Amino acid sequence: MSDDVPVLIVGAGPVGLVLAKELSHHGIRCLLIERNLDTTRWPKMDITNCRSMELLRRLGLEDGWRQVGVPAQYSFDVVFSTGLAGKEFARWALPSVDAMRERIRAHNDGTMPAVPYQRGSQEVFEAWLKRLCEADPLIEVRSGWRFDTLTQDHEGVIATAFDATANTVRTLRARYLIGCDGATSAVRKAVEIPLQGRPVPRIARQVHFKSRDLTALHAHGQFWHIFFATTGTLIAQDEIDTWTLQRYYPPDQDPSGISSEEVVMSTVGRPIEIDRVLVTSVWQGNLLVADRYRAGRVFLAGDSAHQNIPSGGYGMNTGVGDAIDIGWKLAATLQGWGGPTLLDSYEIERRPVAVRNVARSERHANVHVRWRSQIDRALLEAETPESAAHRANIDHVIQTERGENEDHGVELGYRYAGSPVIAAEQGDAPSWSPRVYTPTTWPGRRPPSVILEDGSLLFDRFGNGFTLLYFTDDPQASTMMAAAVSRGMPMQHVLVRDANARRLYEKKLVLIRPDQHVAWRGDHVPSDPLAIIDRVRGAATEVK
Repeated sequence: MSDDVPVLIVGAGPVGLVLAKELSHHGIRCLLIERNLDTTRWPKMDITNCRSMELLRRLGLEDGWRQVGVPAQYSFDVVFSTGLAGKEFARWALPSVDAMRERIRAHNDGTMPAVPYQRGSQEVFEAWLKRLCEADPLIEVRSGWRFDTLTQDHEGVIATAFDATANTVRTLRARYLIGCDGATSAVRKAVEIPLQGRPVPRIARQVHFKSRDLTALHAHGQFWHIFFATTGTLIAQDEIDTWTLQRYYPPDQDPSGISSEEVVMSTVGRPIEIDRVLVTSVWQGNLLVADRYRAGRVFLAGDSAHQNIPSGGYGMNTGVGDAIDIGWKLAATLQGWGGPTLLDSYEIERRPVAVRNVARSERHANVHVRWRSQIDRALLEAETPESAAHRANIDHVIQTERGENEDHGVELGYRYAGSPVIAAEQGDAPSWSPRVYTPTTWPGRRPPSVILEDGSLLFDRFGNGFTLLYFTDDPQASTMMAAAVSRGMPMQHVLVRDANARRLYEKKLVLIRPDQHVAWRGDHVPSDPLAIIDRVRGAATEVK
């Protein structure tokens, strides 16, 4: 592969890797450069949410990630505790992958995700997905290449990168460049896109370590997270021997001089046999969103475009949505069937999602600030009627705001309102709740997942391009197909005879985009089907 490519991706973290696979999914070559020689040693994210797993399933990646992630039988339980030698006073009982699969099968009413979430750290995810990208003939991965500068014109982007392996500067030419290079993004700085927001007023000390001392660590039983009264969190990364502890300090305090062992012991409240510390750091979170996601032929995705704190697990998962959205739109543009407004729609669709998710992560974090501000630790650990009442009160505070890992409306129910490539409808859109996903095929929304009568997923019937679902034998559907063919837009049609799906999909005809969002729906093909096709491919401004 030459240094002249359709797409140059800067940054081989999760978002850059997923973007590379999305482009390959559509037959587009890319060059992926990464300044580091190896994948991350930091745990970072530890959940791939249900929507991200649906999107990875499109790419044939779901099963592979589950094989290297945390096994399916382990719960996602979140424990609230005064310490491992103290008392558990609340718990969010969250089902395992196996239990979630059963729940999905038992509630085939469109309210559930197509597939469960998945536990697993970014450290494992990156290493696994990078191997797949390196084996993909349409993806060239170059590690040890540091992006430096770029210039662009109406034909493409010329970037320079320093190749540390050869101690030389490389000149790279691409039609488009995507900055997936994280919070300190050199790409974002090169195109002078500012961020809006603020840092979080606390300092975090992270200790990522190995320990097989399950007698101490499982004092409250198996868990995913433990939130301690001592403003710290312990995360089980693999249910074997890998753990991450986050301890939070006031913004004017520097915890870097405290030993890792002391940080762990003082947070969990009892001695633990630590085999070795893997990495440790001091960091401060941010709540930031880029003013723009595009500068000419340069786009931002993932942490280069938005940054939030870990609460809710929205960081990488928001970035996966970015990668899928910009990926299929770049492919459409490069293949010639995407219109002039298609790439403009990327920011219009994805930036509002980031703004909302950053705000939600702050809201979830404030839940922990609230309950910690109300606790009396000695009273929590006592055995008196007064202490029982105190535990019940704190448990009530915690249980009434448990959306941190259960806000399916946030994860599944976002809508691309105002997008120029969505055929909007008249009237009021269905109501939205952050807590509950309401099944609908209103344009711009993710459609409901349905298990069909033969046991298969309707989502698995969707094609790589657009998919026209029709729930009637009306031959007019063929006119929509003919309109797509005349524009070179890839589209397949699927006749669905399942009565449950017909009810949930609300209309006789529903057009699904490559990213599993509804582009248009109706009970009849309009008199000018080309108007619909041109709208959804970004080549029209109005639908007749």
